[in-house]
Amino acid sequence: MNARLQQLWTNLQAFFSSQPPARRIAIGAVGVGSMALVLGVAWWVQRPLYRPLFTNLSPEDASAIVETLRADKVAYELDEGGHAILVPADRLYELRLSLASRGLPEGGGVGFEIFDKQSLGQTDFLQHLNYQRALQGELGRTIAQLGGVEAARVHLAIPERSLFVSQDRRPSASVVVKLLPGRALSRAQIDGIVHLIASSVQGMAPDAVTVVDEAGRMLTPEHRGDDATTASGTAIEYQRGIERATEERIESMVGTIVGSGKVIARVAATVDFSRTERTEESYDPDKTAVRQQHLTREETTGGKLAQGTPGTASNLTNDPYAASAEDTGPRTERRDETQSYEVSKTVSRTVGPIGTVKQLSVAVLVDGTYKEENGQRVFVPRSDEELDKLKTLVAGAVGLSEARGDRIEITSAAFQAPDLTAGEGILTTAAEWAPSLIARGLGIALVLGVLIFGVRPLVQSLGTSRALPRLGGLFLDREAAVSEIARENVALSQQNPERAAQLVRQWLIEHGQRTA
Repeated sequence: MNARLQQLWTNLQAFFSSQPPARRIAIGAVGVGSMALVLGVAWWVQRPLYRPLFTNLSPEDASAIVETLRADKVAYELDEGGHAILVPADRLYELRLSLASRGLPEGGGVGFEIFDKQSLGQTDFLQHLNYQRALQGELGRTIAQLGGVEAARVHLAIPERSLFVSQDRRPSASVVVKLLPGRALSRAQIDGIVHLIASSVQGMAPDAVTVVDEAGRMLTPEHRGDDATTASGTAIEYQRGIERATEERIESMVGTIVGSGKVIARVAATVDFSRTERTEESYDPDKTAVRQQHLTREETTGGKLAQGTPGTASNLTNDPYAASAEDTGPRTERRDETQSYEVSKTVSRTVGPIGTVKQLSVAVLVDGTYKEENGQRVFVPRSDEELDKLKTLVAGAVGLSEARGDRIEITSAAFQAPDLTAGEGILTTAAEWAPSLIARGLGIALVLGVLIFGVRPLVQSLGTSRALPRLGGLFLDREAAVSEIARENVALSQQNPERAAQLVRQWLIEHGQRTA
């Protein structure tokens, strides 16, 4: 084997020396370039794939995560100006769980972990300031978890409590939210943020919370405007909620019959938001009751009349008949009686509900069936009988009433849009891995191109050279190879004539069978 390699090296040196200088330079450049390209592509292909560990990180979180990865000796890359960290794909989920156990990322700001490390000699002012910072950070992290919110920052103004009620000031708060691209906060989400802040700070009223977005637009004034604007917005949301619920009910029911994705329902609801109050009074003449009774009675009987000169002497007497005499005088009797009766009365007050559905208009579009004719897909609309049955089912499902003027229309038409919901997961996965796979494929194709268009012509030029009929035991000249094979066959026949004769007989038999 060593002799063959030495012979091959000698032949290559002889071939290289026999070439003109220009061709030597070209061969050397192609060889060195090919080797460097192959080694570079091989190194690049062997590199691990890097996937985003976290994105949209704050500088504090990014610094803490980088320090942790360095301590654990984990390879990483920075992207998006330091706001994204990439790690090897095979360790992505392992590192996420490991960092989550250490409380990373913290989500920006300082939370209650500020009290994990206490230092001696802190004043009350510093304690109060640290508590306010921790509360602001925790509220910001909580709001950032809401749907559509990328990041949030909370500023609290908590004044010191005063002993005088007139000088006591209430706390206030301002919230800055950074939304994801194309997202907007609904009224319910703004309500949730406002009441979350107000409920987290003692003594804070919801009116003292202001919410703005990253563009500086105030969200709370639009939400907390006058009563008419608020009532109008609530009414529209309520109406749309009724319409969406009715549409989902129709599509889910009809979809089980005609197939999923083959029915589209649209509902227009007319809702009455007026408040009605009715008061009724009814009287029953057969039922009476005493409402008021007044009774006055005055009676005066007898009385001794005074005689003589007023004074003590006139009241003292020695007449024995005077003491036994009967008193005489006026006798008065008075009686006043008043009674008031009330007829039985019933008073009832009825308040009508708000948001009563006055009318529903339902439109349902149903896909038909298809058949093959002459290799083409032909649409077949659904029959009137089938549409009537679906119309009856829909009317019963949504509670249509002819008395209030509800309308329903069902039509069968061909659907042109394909159903792509089944392939969303495959397309998403392919989109994630496509860039890396395409890059690696291009690298492999480049190596193959160099081998085919660079190295292969070089080898062919060596084979066509008459100066090297034998290269390390491998014949590159066709005539020399045929003659050498013939000589080796003759030598083998002489060494083993029986085996040679058997082979000849076998060739003759096979040739005879093919000619027959």
